[in-house]
Amino acid sequence: MFDNEKIDAYQFTLLVILFVVGDALLYVPSWLASSAKQDAWLAAGFGCVEGLAIAWLYTALAKRYFPSTLIEICRSVFGRWAGTAAACLFVSFILVDISIMLHEIGDFITTQMIPETPIEVVILLFTGVIVLGVRLGAVTLVRSSELAFPSFMLLYLLLILFISPQIKLEHAQPVLSEGLKPVIEGNLRFFGNLEESVILLMLFPFVRSAVRGAKAYATGLTIGTILLTLFSTVSILVMGSDITALLAYPSYVLAQKVSVGKFFERIEAIMAFLWFITVFVKISVCYYAASYGIAQIAKLPKYHTVTLPLAMISIVLALVFVPNRPYFDHFATKFWTPYTLTFGLFLPLLMLGAAWLRQSLGKR
Repeated sequence: MFDNEKIDAYQFTLLVILFVVGDALLYVPSWLASSAKQDAWLAAGFGCVEGLAIAWLYTALAKRYFPSTLIEICRSVFGRWAGTAAACLFVSFILVDISIMLHEIGDFITTQMIPETPIEVVILLFTGVIVLGVRLGAVTLVRSSELAFPSFMLLYLLLILFISPQIKLEHAQPVLSEGLKPVIEGNLRFFGNLEESVILLMLFPFVRSAVRGAKAYATGLTIGTILLTLFSTVSILVMGSDITALLAYPSYVLAQKVSVGKFFERIEAIMAFLWFITVFVKISVCYYAASYGIAQIAKLPKYHTVTLPLAMISIVLALVFVPNRPYFDHFATKFWTPYTLTFGLFLPLLMLGAAWLRQSLGKR
């Protein structure tokens, strides 16, 4: 391990919460509403149970090979060559995730806040801040998330509180009017976002105790899922499923609707910081995991030498991989869930099964 410092289970819990909420806070309500309509709250609610299931899967794998990272687990389970190939696939998955999130932050700022600014400038500046944070180490990232968490919760609760008078329960009716099929489709999209938390296995070895780290993982994943479910439900109840499904960033429009006494309104710019906090934490964790993983695969003495070349690659990927918004919507709704299922469910299950089989054969 390149960093010898350790983090507490409480700090890891906060990191997991911010990671799970991440960029999903801005677009998940639209994803759910486009599939499940007024039953979006039900589709997201099922995700709470699924979050506990994948938390058990990831922590079972992490505790068995503690304190190994995801890259080291791949090599331990599959061997030198096959394990290295699997590790490279995981790193490519993280790079794709980084490029998509960088495009999201650039598209959001240039379309909603400062439309005359080129998207390349926004992505470049945001990437520079992330590189500075990552080069300071994993412990610094965790402590910064601990510092930012109270601000995130304050803004989150204020938004829910101020928008709650506009809730209309009739927007959630009728329940299950088209059966369970739309709910399942919406839930699969929601589940695809939760599976990205497999990247956190790269930081799990920094937790002081494997048992406490597993509890922190499950707790953070559950709380993060509940926050997303509550926010999606409020979006549907305030704006309705049809409008929510049409909007690219429904949470930003939701903040525009806040009006208290006709003097406290148009706070969407302030509420945008809520998303900036979670996105910064998520991209930083992914960027650190990719840098750390590449350094372990290449057996470099430090991961810092990878950060700058990786920044240039990420910026190019963000501009090339996602050329426009319609392409992003098509990719996210049609391909992202199967893609994350490969790395967030099938490969971890395969690794856990192979580890169990190897242990059983060893005892015999």
